[in-house]
Amino acid sequence: MKGLLIFFFILILIGPVVADVPVRQEQFIYSIMAFNGKDYSGTFCGENSDTIYLIADQDNFITARKTLVYYWPITGDWKTDTSALNYPFEGTLELTDKKGKSRIINSERYTFYNVQGEYELNWIVATGDEAEKAWQHYQGLIEQYWQATSQYQQAKMTFDMMMEELGTKITEMRNSGIDVTELVEKLKTLRSPEPPQPPDDYIVPPSPVQSALILNLPCGEYNIRFINGDDAIMESSEKRVVVFEKRRADGIGFEVIPGDKWTRPVESKSPSSVLYVDGTTNLYLRPFFQDEFNDLYYQKMIKNDARGNPSLMNWVRIQQVPGARIELTGNSHASEVILEEPFYVEQTKGSALGYKIVPFDPEGAHKDRDPSLIAFKVPVNRERSLIKFKLLDKSGLDMAGSSRQVRVIIKSRWQAVLLLFCLLPLLAMATVRIIRSRKYSL
Repeated sequence: MKGLLIFFFILILIGPVVADVPVRQEQFIYSIMAFNGKDYSGTFCGENSDTIYLIADQDNFITARKTLVYYWPITGDWKTDTSALNYPFEGTLELTDKKGKSRIINSERYTFYNVQGEYELNWIVATGDEAEKAWQHYQGLIEQYWQATSQYQQAKMTFDMMMEELGTKITEMRNSGIDVTELVEKLKTLRSPEPPQPPDDYIVPPSPVQSALILNLPCGEYNIRFINGDDAIMESSEKRVVVFEKRRADGIGFEVIPGDKWTRPVESKSPSSVLYVDGTTNLYLRPFFQDEFNDLYYQKMIKNDARGNPSLMNWVRIQQVPGARIELTGNSHASEVILEEPFYVEQTKGSALGYKIVPFDPEGAHKDRDPSLIAFKVPVNRERSLIKFKLLDKSGLDMAGSSRQVRVIIKSRWQAVLLLFCLLPLLAMATVRIIRSRKYSL
């Protein structure tokens, strides 16, 4: 009887879990790797969606495949189970514009990567033989790194053995009363081999070469359908493609990092936005370029089943502004130009477990480390109630839309008086109610 009760209890516990197992459906989908203005993001368009959204004049990669699609109620997302079924189709894409003109798009081999440069936006797309060359070049760099790593490990092992032998010999000679000066000097001259550094040619290395239908289209609406190897139109492959462009480009935004809230930065994306601070901590600014897109189109380009507002335009952060300077003005109207500097976040000692942002010292306390952030330090204190700043480009010219204000809010000394004035209406109302209650009780 006890075992039966335990069995029913287990069934009650696992019942809701079993009930929430999503139902997987076999579907034809378009797998999409779309350029989102700053990097590439993947999504898919299944049978429940009739439209694909892409940014104009950019390479976007599409493949047709059969997989399992299911709805995940916990996050409210449609997902694919490619581990169970992921069958790619070979064929061509028929693209038709609004004028009824059609053309065939064939599959191409490709790879894409982001090379080192001024900050992060240096994407390159290689197709055909160039894609193979880019991939082989990256593989060659990795092979060289692993060979250098193997040589380093052997050299390090030899060095450690030599150090151990010398140490043992010096100890034995000292115990025997023999002069070890020569061996100690030799020990001091030995240097441990330097470990090799991994390739730093890429911010994002080339992906393995694969084949896809590459869409690079001007702004407009199109219709597509997939034609398989038997010249038959695949069922559920007919979709609409909305290709949109940015409404405005190269706007200026700022990532604002308070000195006492390193992990909680905020963004200022509009010149009309005012930064209110209490004047107790400095601000660290990182300016970035931003482009403005239609909210619905952009959200669905990132994730095809997302929601968005078709009448709303949103700024999208693209990349940090290289080689800029910030000009500060305050109450006295005297201007000051500040430069970008590296900083390091140090953990403070004690039970508080806080941190502080200090100038980066590559030769001293922060040797062999990377800076925590590269930013403009804006000194803030309570003696300056208003700070205005704007961004200057490499030539020293003002960058449009970069003006901002910082207002220092100081705690008022008249808070008690102000509180009393706020309570006066309540006091008057209470007095009136008391007088009325006494009047009607007589």
